Amino acid sequence: MDVFERVRDVNTGVELTLEQMSKARSLLLTGIEERADVARKRSARRPLYLIAGGVVGVAAVTAAVLVVNHSAAPAPRVEAVRAPSASPVPSPATSTPEPTPSLGRGAGTSVVEPFPGTTPQAGQYLEITSTDESLVYRGQADSEVQYSHWSGEIPPVAAVLLRSVDRLYVPGDRTAEWVGRTGPVNERVRIYPDGTPADPLIGGMFPYREDVQGWTNPGGIGGEVQPLQGSLGWAAQYPNDPQALLQYLRDRASARGMVGEAGEQAVANDIIGVLLTNYAPAQTRATFIKALDLTGRAQISSTAGTLVTRSVHLTELYDGPRTVAVTIDSATGWVVEYDERWDHDGSGGVVPSEVPGVHRSFTVTIVDGLP
Repeated sequence: MDVFERVRDVNTGVELTLEQMSKARSLLLTGIEERADVARKRSARRPLYLIAGGVVGVAAVTAAVLVVNHSAAPAPRVEAVRAPSASPVPSPATSTPEPTPSLGRGAGTSVVEPFPGTTPQAGQYLEITSTDESLVYRGQADSEVQYSHWSGEIPPVAAVLLRSVDRLYVPGDRTAEWVGRTGPVNERVRIYPDGTPADPLIGGMFPYREDVQGWTNPGGIGGEVQPLQGSLGWAAQYPNDPQALLQYLRDRASARGMVGEAGEQAVANDIIGVLLTNYAPAQTRATFIKALDLTGRAQISSTAGTLVTRSVHLTELYDGPRTVAVTIDSATGWVVEYDERWDHDGSGGVVPSEVPGVHRSFTVTIVDGLP
């Protein structure tokens, strides 16, 4: 089983949460490493305590579940491009801009379409490009933690910023073939502190790959478990009413043993995970955004035109206390930027405090065919 097959088996039939994304990234890195050196087993790497915030991105928002994720592209450009046919969106009048719905025309009936112009038609594709930049920290030479996301138990002495790129093509007919492409992967962007010499160990643990590799799968992302990620059946499992959606997600969190504050944080985390895919249908995106605002955990930290950034502080979930920030274009419902900052970021002085542990930027547009 190659790395792409392994990634497609991750989180099959389940929405992509940040917890699952972390686990998927670890699995993905293991697969890449095994391709580079079959003899080296994941168990041999485990004492090195690989990071969760890691080296993978939407993809691994989309990539882990998509397939993969990573890039050696120029500095990421944050934008969400709407199709030329999109209905005009008025300037927001409140701190949280709302999309202007369009009315579908039929035989005496009208249907409200959220985020007009963001749904590809037959023969078209939704092209989702994600650029992931992730920090991995270098522990002391004699420590068990050589490279990790830094749990805080062993202060780091250095860090490296890695970049990867992933692209996903979602067909207008979601039952048709989905296409994913990943690469370049693990481009070394910068080493901290400045002037720190390159460490050959990083190349073995996070090998750089310049070429672009791809995968295809009919009907969505995943394997044999139904519904496939991104399929209409996958979207249909979520209630279209925000309050009903919250209860649905609370019940599911409770079934996983997460109740109280942990359960509420899990709900917010799950909502963000679905939004990060950027391939949820327009109505699903609209419902999830409203539900996120109703959780009581998301705070609006900034607005710029139609771009609204919401921050959530997670203390009860996997991977340690951290703040996640998601920037959504309220005219399209697409995520354009995402950050993760662990509570310890910058406290060791190794990396400037303004550099997040994970930064992802997304470009989403509608194209008339595959490149």
